[in-house]
Amino acid sequence: MGVAGSFPSFAGRPPGPVMDREEADRALARLGAEHEAIETSLLALQDHAGRRLLEGAELTGVTRERWAATEQSITRLWGYFDAYAGALSEAREIRARRRHPNREDLAALTELLRGESVTVANPGAVPPPSADGPARLSERFSLQELVARMNELYARSLDMVVASDSVWSALPARIDL
Repeated sequence: MGVAGSFPSFAGRPPGPVMDREEADRALARLGAEHEAIETSLLALQDHAGRRLLEGAELTGVTRERWAATEQSITRLWGYFDAYAGALSEAREIRARRRHPNREDLAALTELLRGESVTVANPGAVPPPSADGPARLSERFSLQELVARMNELYARSLDMVVASDSVWSALPARIDL
């Protein structure tokens, strides 16, 4: 009859061959370490001096536009991180059910860890229609795709924050001239 649980992106089947216990444990360990690294980076971004400067300043022009886009990216980053953490937590719960997981558990873990199992709400109030159809209210990602998306948003956000901090730090030296 199939595996219990829903696998909407794969019509009841996990992506590729079902992982064995060791593969699932290695994937969970890797994803757990990745989770900690992402969380540490996001918290550092939150506490960055450049971000605090931007939040406290009355910005105008291009800087205001760029900071508004960066704030949206940071908000989206936290949403992606929460979705990632939720999927990881769900996978850990499935793995913790039994010392030796059965085939159904392994299929569910395979779907969560390899499949497009993470649904993230579209951050815009009314998303624009896509080129291939109506507007999408949510997106589906694999954990790997979600990490790639977070890395991309993080790099752009950090660039803006660091650039602002550099400019702000250079101002006193110019004023002293």
